[in-house]
Amino acid sequence: MSDQTPTPAGNHSPFFGRIAAALPFVLTAVAAVFVSLAFQFFLRPDPAPAVFFTVTPAAPSSAAVAPTAAEVRPTPSPAPTPREGDVGILRLEVIDLEEEDRRLWTALYLLRAAAQIDDTIVVLQVNDFGEADRTLMAARRSLDRAYELSSEQDKGPIDSFRLQAGQIRDDLGLRPEGADRRLRQLRQLILALVDETTE
Repeated sequence: MSDQTPTPAGNHSPFFGRIAAALPFVLTAVAAVFVSLAFQFFLRPDPAPAVFFTVTPAAPSSAAVAPTAAEVRPTPSPAPTPREGDVGILRLEVIDLEEEDRRLWTALYLLRAAAQIDDTIVVLQVNDFGEADRTLMAARRSLDRAYELSSEQDKGPIDSFRLQAGQIRDDLGLRPEGADRRLRQLRQLILALVDETTE
């Protein structure tokens, strides 16, 4: 099928290097979301405002007897409310952080798919079609997860990647010639989209 020798496993390091480089950003985004939600929680008004009591002496009676017991009236204090501007800014920051989190996870799943496609190319070079089918199916699942998390503008290209991966997998049993070349092209397209989404 191909006269190239199998690529050693060490050649996978660029893909896993990209994943390792993006992982701190994902963890930072997730932590920032939780911190922002905590701030928003503490800025909410208290559900049960404090109640203060004022003492009003009773008016003396005309019979000049001892004063009656003091009347006690509860006076609720106004509940402090956060400024609407601060809450609106916090909500926008949370939305931005959630979008950043989704974007980073999309890039991670795309990188995983690219690494799995590289594994497929390696096993195709030794004509192990069973393993090639398994690794290509794993790449397709990674592309499915990337599609679910991606923004609307990236769904079109990722859906095209899924279709190409499915067509190559269907052709493995019938026309395996040229599958490694098609997989390399697909991997390059995926990596190009990763570069765009992480800029």
